[in-house]
Amino acid sequence: MTSAETIIAENLARLGIVNEGENEDAKLTLTKKQADEMLEQAFNLGIIEGKRSVLHEEEDMATQLFQQLMASLPDHVYFKDTQSRFICVNQAMANNFGLEHPEDIIGKSDFDFFKPDSAKKKFEDEQEIIRTGNGWSFKEEMDLHESDKERWVISSKLPLYDTSGKICGTFGLSRDITKQKRAEKEVLRQRRLLETIVQILPCRLFLRDREGKYILVNQEYRKVVGIPTELDITGKLLTEVIDDPRADRVLAEDLQVIESGIPINNKLEYDKSILAGNRWILTSKVPLRTDSDKIEGIVGMSLDITEQKRAEELARKAKEALQVKNEQYEEELLVARQLQEQLMSMGFNESRLYSKDGDSWNFRASYLYKPSHHLAGDFFYLIPVDANRIGVLVCDVMGHGVKAALVTMLIRGLMTEIPDILGHPSKVLQHLNETILSLAEDEEFPRFVTAAYIIVDLAKGEAVIANAGHPCPILKNDSSDFQECPCDIIGPALGLLGGEPFGDTTFALDSETEIFLFTDGIIEQSTSDGDEFGKVGLVKALGSATEHNIGEQLESVSSSLHKALAGTPSNDDICVVALKLKPNS
Repeated sequence: MTSAETIIAENLARLGIVNEGENEDAKLTLTKKQADEMLEQAFNLGIIEGKRSVLHEEEDMATQLFQQLMASLPDHVYFKDTQSRFICVNQAMANNFGLEHPEDIIGKSDFDFFKPDSAKKKFEDEQEIIRTGNGWSFKEEMDLHESDKERWVISSKLPLYDTSGKICGTFGLSRDITKQKRAEKEVLRQRRLLETIVQILPCRLFLRDREGKYILVNQEYRKVVGIPTELDITGKLLTEVIDDPRADRVLAEDLQVIESGIPINNKLEYDKSILAGNRWILTSKVPLRTDSDKIEGIVGMSLDITEQKRAEELARKAKEALQVKNEQYEEELLVARQLQEQLMSMGFNESRLYSKDGDSWNFRASYLYKPSHHLAGDFFYLIPVDANRIGVLVCDVMGHGVKAALVTMLIRGLMTEIPDILGHPSKVLQHLNETILSLAEDEEFPRFVTAAYIIVDLAKGEAVIANAGHPCPILKNDSSDFQECPCDIIGPALGLLGGEPFGDTTFALDSETEIFLFTDGIIEQSTSDGDEFGKVGLVKALGSATEHNIGEQLESVSSSLHKALAGTPSNDDICVVALKLKPNS
């Protein structure tokens, strides 16, 4: 029976008219009043039923929208009863707890998901809201899960009311801001690090806005200007902090940098800075820009480099003084070198040729001498012993320079002290060895000297040689090509061993003979190819001379060595003494 049929039946019953339905075509007679009452009741009932139908449809739509919102909202949404148990959560909340469906959380509490202390704090907060009806919005909280995972959330939590207006629980919304908090902590850490660096910098650093008002200064700036640490100068002008007529010039310079955007880099000024007088100040200023590249102020740095400038001035003066001394020293060394060469070349003519005719043999000598430094440790000494005997000493002192040169002078002086034994090479070397050994106790004294001493007898036509660790000379005569000079006994270098370790070797001069004495500087010379010039190079150069005379042969040696070095400087002294002996007729 429909609502209208019910209304009609009830009104008929009230009027005492009963319709049994036996005759559907039966007619009823009603008064106008009865008919109006029945129509009014039917109309009102229709309105009520219609409203109920619309309300039901609206409730279905609200439920559908709520469910969609709960499923798609990325924030965590939850509803709890008065015991703080979950009665409804959204999908994001379930995912946060590691669950697949929101229904899996219903009936549980925070104690099932958080550390006890954290869960207890949430429970107490919610009970306070239920008791007082006062909640909160946008509060930052730290959540500590059972998995020890720390999360930061910003939450709103409010009381939940039933249809009668009574508090029946709580509901809330929280958003995970862990990444944001970590980023904030990192920014804060970097800012503190930057502030620490700024404060400990030895230079004076400041930041000012476009109006010239201070934003920041470091401790060095405060110390130089005299600003107390506790005084806040933020927002103050330079002229309010520093009473100096030059402050206007500084502000004008700042304004130029701000307006042009062109920085000032490492501008050096003397006695112009308002921070200190009679000082050298190095200043840099750059525009302070926003993220949108808009200039909002200026960053300045000034560094007092007065001590550095003073040190530079002292260094400049010291350099000039040293240069003068070096020039003087160079001149003195040049004189010493010339003296050294003059002493060695005594008896030689301008063409570096020495000549002597004996009773049976003629003697000719020449030399090639190129020190690697101003003063050399290599030297030779030609000594007329008597009318028919000539001695030639070739030595190589360890090292180069002044010390080595002084030892050569010492040895030359020692030779003049022993005229009685100059004709006996082994005795000469023995005397030199004993003297050098006595001096070698001084650590500064060069301890190593190699030497070869030869006596040529122009009457007998023979030669006697003694060797102290020195390269054997090269000999050539009419019956043989270049070969090592006979030298049966080679003793140790001078200054190493005591006793009598030296001996003489005598050989006859049968025909025209050439003897070449040299130091190891030429045979151990490194060529541009990385090889040694060697005895092979020396012999090849001697043999390539176009003319058969010792002067030309030495010139050939010099040319070959220069070519082998290919422009690189010699790394050792070069000393070669050439002797030519020819029977006279």
